[in-house]
Order: sequence, then structure tokens, then C-alpha cells
Amino acid sequence: MLNRIFLNTETELFKIPKSRLIMGLFAGLFFAFCFYSFLYLTRESFRLVSLTEDYDFWILTDKEVGFYNLIFAFISVIFAQSICFSFWFDKPQKLFSKRKFERITIRNDQSALNTYFLFWFSELAVVFALCFGLTFKGGFYAFSFYPKYNYIFVLIVFVLFLQTWNSIRKTNKKDSLKWMFISMIIVSTIAFGLSKVNLIDYKSINNIALQKNILFKYTLEVPESNCYESKLENRSLTKDIYVVRNKQYENSTPKIFIDNQEVTIKGLGLKILEFKNSVNEFDVNLCVYKLYIDKTIKMGFVNDLKNEMAKINALKIAYAIVPTNAQYDKRYYKDYTFRVRLPNYNSENNSLLNIYKETTEFENIIEIENTDSSEYKINGKSYLVENIKQTLKEKIKWNPNYVVRFIINDNIDFSAYFNIISKTKEAVNELRNEYAFTNYSTEFENLEVEQMDRTIEKYEFRFFEITNEFKKKLEN
Repeated sequence: MLNRIFLNTETELFKIPKSRLIMGLFAGLFFAFCFYSFLYLTRESFRLVSLTEDYDFWILTDKEVGFYNLIFAFISVIFAQSICFSFWFDKPQKLFSKRKFERITIRNDQSALNTYFLFWFSELAVVFALCFGLTFKGGFYAFSFYPKYNYIFVLIVFVLFLQTWNSIRKTNKKDSLKWMFISMIIVSTIAFGLSKVNLIDYKSINNIALQKNILFKYTLEVPESNCYESKLENRSLTKDIYVVRNKQYENSTPKIFIDNQEVTIKGLGLKILEFKNSVNEFDVNLCVYKLYIDKTIKMGFVNDLKNEMAKINALKIAYAIVPTNAQYDKRYYKDYTFRVRLPNYNSENNSLLNIYKETTEFENIIEIENTDSSEYKINGKSYLVENIKQTLKEKIKWNPNYVVRFIINDNIDFSAYFNIISKTKEAVNELRNEYAFTNYSTEFENLEVEQMDRTIEKYEFRFFEITNEFKKKLEN
């Protein structure tokens, strides 16, 4: 990179023996490769740490990998250049040498630059890891430096390169710009070449993880909703259940996965009983069963699934959803749920007849049904999907002594079913907010406990599902 007469032929400052020059170049290239490897493997280690029990994984696109590789390569080669400078100018000096002070300054500046940058870069990495939960909390779905903040890394590389030439530029300004430009070309060439070296086949790692990720493998799409809870109280008391289908085949049979194992509906019941037995008996009633149901699954299958769960008292279920106006990648919202409770048919006081009779005692019965053509009907009158929430809101406000009875068509998709229950919940939530503003001048969620209970009592969420199976049992 430098020659024996670099900058000034009349002084001894830049007279570097040829053997020392070559040794410095080899040492610099070796260091560049080693440091690049360290940064590369550190990034891949972060990605491996992000792997969760359900095989959620921090995936980098080819463009992201290429960009980060290039930045790592530039930093490594610039560090290597700094080490070359230190090696070349760090040699025995005569006691009264004219350029002894300049050599010491160049050497010390290079050492200080490397040390300070490493400390700063390490602190930045630690802060990034702490802020985003070491990536396994889903922070990588919410934030990424690339491409929005890639200019930060470009500026880091630019400033770091110029800083390596700072003391040399002060020593001799005559020809240093020319040599700095040549150095820039050499550094850029080596960095671009080094960035093409992938020490690990990251694509294979991605595929290994993603092939076990049910959400990815079956392109599972959960419905959207404006009503949700953003976290689960106790993850150890939550069991994830996936209901998917192979979308390559239009009429493929839905599949159920639990603990990454495919099971039948009957097998699901056994798995749930195993889970209950592993939980403290005092916590069994607190268990929540989170259902990841693809929105294209037919309700006939979903109803059979829920009936099986009701038989073994797995009553507290939570539908996995995505917020309607999601800001981040949909995979970020894995803990967002819509809570419901299944009827307890095993209770002595909850016979089918008693349950049905309770729904007939309300003054305002709102009956909803879906036709095979996905038409929405409320009390026999057809409505567009965008008008359902406002219609329900007006009917409930007219007489809060209401119940919504949803006659479920087995042939409709889960998304059509969920649309009704979600719109009903939205209507009730809006009425609660309006009541809270009118009577307490604040939003519902800011009310005190007694005020909140009074508001809920005014507008309760009453939603009763009538399936084909229920109707058959009732008729018998």
C-alpha cells in the first residue's frame, strides 16, 4: 500500500524497507479476513439465538446479507490498513532522529483509533441487543437498520477511513491526498471482494428452521381484527394449536399441529389432557388454548375442533389475530389474540335445552347467519360487510338487553365467521367508550374499577353460537 519514498523522498520518515512493507501487507490481509470472519459469525450467532421453540427465526434477505457483509468487510480492511500503518512506522529509532516524534504520533493515533472504535462498536452492539431483547422477542420484525438507516453504516465507514489518515495528513500535506485516494481504491476493491465470502450457508440455515415453522411452511394467515389483547398473562399456561391446510390443493383436508406434531381431532384431545396433567391442579382452569386457524379453513372443521375441546373442558380459547392496521411484519404480532370462552356442556346446569332457553329470555334477540354465497343476514335482512358493525351498534344501543345468536354455516370460511364475532365486539367496545365519556368524561380503559364494572354491566358482550351439531342435538 505504501512504498519506500511515500510522501517525502528527502526525509527518513517514510523510508520503509521492502521486506517490512510486504510483511505488513500480509499481516493486514490476514487480520482483515479474521476480523471479517469474527463479525460475520457474530451476526449469525445473533440469528441462531433468535430461534424460538416454534422455529420463529430472524431472516435476512439476500440484499441485507450483502449490505452487512460489505460493511463488515470495509471495517475489517480499514482496521487492517491501520495495523499496516502501525507496523510500518513502529521500528527502532535513533535517539536524535528528526522524525521520531512524527512516527510515534502516527503509531499512537492508529492504536487509539482501533481501541476507541472497538469499545464504541461493542457498546452499540450491546445497546442494540438490550433494546430488542437479543432479537428473540420479535424486535427484528419491528426494527431494522436496512434499508431505512443504512446511511449510518456508510458514514461510520467513511469517518473511520478518514481518521486512519489524520495524523499522516498532518505530517505531510503535499502528496498525501493522492496516496489517500489510491488507498481508498485499494481498500474498496479488497472490501468488495471480501464481502462476497460467505463463511456459512445462511440460506440452508434459514430453510432448515423455516421448514419446521408451521406458519411459514403452510403460509398460515390468521384473520385481522381491531379488538385484541396484546400479551398473554402466563406463557407456561398457554398451549399453541395450529389448524392449517395445504394451499397448493384447493380441497385439501385441514391438518392440526400441536407441539410440532400432526394430530387428529381425537389425538388433539389426548394432547390437551397431557398438557393439563403437566400443570399444577390449581392452575388447570387458567390454561389458555391459543388457536392459529388459517382464515380459509371451513367452519365445519373448526366447529368439530371446538366441540372436542369443550368435551374435555378446554374452554378458554384465544384466536391468534393480526391488528387490522399492522405497522410491522405480521409475524411480530404472535402474542396478539382475541379471547372467547366455549360453553361448558359438561356442567349439570348447562344442558343444551337450558343454554338455548337462556338466549330466548332476552328482549332484543339479534340473529345473524351466513349463506353459502357468503351473504350476511341480520334478522333476515341482508347487509354489506362494511355496515355490520354500525348496524349491530344501533340495535344494541336501542335495547342493551340483547343477545347475538350467530347461526354458523359449516360451509363458510373461518374469516367470515371471525368477521362477525369481531364486529360485534367492536360495536360493544364503542358503546362502552361512548357511555364512559357521557357519564365519566373519560375513555373506558381509564375508568376506575367500579365505574368499569358499571359500564360492562350496561353493555355486556353476549354472543351465542348455534352450530349445525347444536341444532341436531337440540332437535333430538
